[in-house]
Amino acid sequence: SLGLNLKQLYGQTEGSVYVTLQPDGEIFADTVGKAAPDVEIRIAKNGEVLYKSPGVFVEYYKNAAATKATKTKDGWVHTGDAGLFDVHGHLKIIDRAKDVGRLKDRTLFAPKYIENKLKFYPNIKEAVAFGDGRDYCAVMVNIDLVAVSNWAERNNIVYGSYQELAGHPEVYRMIESHVDEVNRSLAQEPEVAGSQIKRFLILHKELDADDGELTRTQKVRRGFIAERYAPLVKALYSDADHCKIATEVTFEDGRKGVIEGDVRIVDMKIYPAASEQPLQEAAQ
Repeated sequence: SLGLNLKQLYGQTEGSVYVTLQPDGEIFADTVGKAAPDVEIRIAKNGEVLYKSPGVFVEYYKNAAATKATKTKDGWVHTGDAGLFDVHGHLKIIDRAKDVGRLKDRTLFAPKYIENKLKFYPNIKEAVAFGDGRDYCAVMVNIDLVAVSNWAERNNIVYGSYQELAGHPEVYRMIESHVDEVNRSLAQEPEVAGSQIKRFLILHKELDADDGELTRTQKVRRGFIAERYAPLVKALYSDADHCKIATEVTFEDGRKGVIEGDVRIVDMKIYPAASEQPLQEAAQ
């Protein structure tokens, strides 16, 4: 150890550098700390983080419209980010506010927050969460071929292709344990506890930019994936325990082909939400 007091913070140019900072001895990997001195923070009904302080910008240069859209008359700045406070009173940034939705019961649904929790595990390369306007959250998972193949070799698991590995019962058990841990984590956050993952599946192919499923910067194209894998999405929101699907793929040399699969769907345990009282006390 170098003995460096490394911390995470959150800020914008509009707020004069930073608005939150982790105090000494309160370093958490998934938070950006507490409000800096003289900074007030509140969470809007849509989950967006707003702040005000003596250091807030006056206006955008020669752009009154942008200033009006970003800063309220009483000085609150719209960050464009969605967030929540944890039990320690630390702010967590969970998604872009425009990408946050609601389940049918109005529970906050932040897909990237859920996806990033899953991608924390080396065995999961990509995850695509669905739930906006639906009864519950469901997820498609892409395994990381390198990590999972190394794991399979260590555990004497034989497979002949990515598709075989992705559908192997032991791989499903491993991914199920990761999803369960994510659900336990979400249950500790009252605002998003209702968006625990109820059902998941492991895709039979890797998501690929050449197939339009990812951008060239490797970002998930959630809307396109929902259309391309509509039968799987439909199955996730039914009582089906598997779904057959045929998917067109583009090979490296430009040729087209079709990958067929019978994808298994797993139901997950949903945990009771933690009490909101400790959270409210910590945020005050």
